[in-house]
Amino acid sequence: MRESITLQDRSVPMFGRQDEVRALANALCARKSCLVLGPKGIGKTRLLEESLSIARQPYVSVENPKVLHGLLVELAERLACPAGRFGSIRKASSIALKPSVQSALRGQPQCLVIEDVAGADPRMYRFLQKVYYIPAVCLIVTAASRDRLGHLRKLLWDPSDEISLKPLTRPDALSLFDAASRMHRLQLLDLDAFRRKVLATAQGNPGQILTMCRMASLPEYRHGRHIKFLPLRMDALTAFV
Repeated sequence: MRESITLQDRSVPMFGRQDEVRALANALCARKSCLVLGPKGIGKTRLLEESLSIARQPYVSVENPKVLHGLLVELAERLACPAGRFGSIRKASSIALKPSVQSALRGQPQCLVIEDVAGADPRMYRFLQKVYYIPAVCLIVTAASRDRLGHLRKLLWDPSDEISLKPLTRPDALSLFDAASRMHRLQLLDLDAFRRKVLATAQGNPGQILTMCRMASLPEYRHGRHIKFLPLRMDALTAFV
């Protein structure tokens, strides 16, 4: 899974996602394919981690594959596919890798997790379509929105197989802020104004709340009991989560 989620962030409890965790864990246990949607920082990776931990199903994960060949290379390496006459997986052709990966998935049924899909082309669609119909293999895809899926929209079209992550409610956002502020030992700082600004800025995005609390723990952003930086809603705050 994406390593930009820090160990500290993982130790902060999830708030407001019980139904989504249950739904995805059930899909994983049933080997049912699923699409998880939501903007950066909304908690897609954390949802995957929690659900996979509960389901305890074998899985292989690839993040943000740009082209089919890159996806095939990463899958072949993770599935320990033989390199054959090429000597190295990274020197193998896509034509050779496709049947090798499909054969490995048939022999090692598991969940195939593909994170942060953006603009999948027809070649990737055709390959994943074949994977989709391999018995006992489920395909879990995350993306910012259906519009970002590219040609995979033709495969993952069923709304009943979709989990869409919404912003946290105000009480859940407040609980997350309080947990993150304790984790980063911010209690001795002047938190009242900072809390109001963070909650207003993040608008329920948990990644932004965690990132702003993490930034506030750094000495360069402190002056006595005061937190010096002004929280802003910006893409930079979700580039790290």
